[in-house]
Amino acid sequence: MEPLNTAIITAAGSGTRMGGHVKKQFLELGGIPILIHTLAKFFASPLIDVIIVTAPEEDLAWCEELVRRYFDTSDKPWLVVSGGIERQDSVFGALQSCPASTEYVFIHDAVRPFLTEDLLQELYDIVKKDKAVVPVARLKNTIKSIEGDFILETVPRHNLVQVFTPQVFSYKLITAAFERAYEQGYVSTDDSALVENYGGKVRYKFCSDLNLKITDETDLFFARQILDNNLI
Repeated sequence: MEPLNTAIITAAGSGTRMGGHVKKQFLELGGIPILIHTLAKFFASPLIDVIIVTAPEEDLAWCEELVRRYFDTSDKPWLVVSGGIERQDSVFGALQSCPASTEYVFIHDAVRPFLTEDLLQELYDIVKKDKAVVPVARLKNTIKSIEGDFILETVPRHNLVQVFTPQVFSYKLITAAFERAYEQGYVSTDDSALVENYGGKVRYKFCSDLNLKITDETDLFFARQILDNNLI
């Protein structure tokens, strides 16, 4: 079978930090759900062969309806699967749903709608050589650790970065890393941390700060500015 690239879009979160009755992945941005903005990049990308969306169990039918409403679903295979209790559980379930011929996996947050085709290509070029790569950006503010009501210390930031998605992996590597994590009881909200725990090396690629994750009202405000001013 021909090797495939599978995208896993994590949309199973409850969106509690945003408030309101609509989960953040289904909130509208420019009249279109955030999830759809994100999925559009993967449906349009020639690099992606299969798309798997993780969704809250109670929203599976709604998520499937949205996909059918906005996309020609004959373009490429897609699937909506129920998410787990934690993000790690959701991704692991999606990994188990990937086609057997999957070679590389692109794992991306549903609420990061501003990734670019250029970034997808750059990450793909790297993962083919190094098996694991994540997009990152430099920290702009001073970082301090706290304890109780006081600052504990200032953390040197020259070798610190903030990590974004999509995180891209060899399918065999990320699957083995997840399996090892469950054997050890290791839990993380970051997929590349499981590869690190497994002993794998993870490359990084600097990307734009506009690869925004929409988690609260402030993020949503900036997302609207990005969209309205065509900054991507």
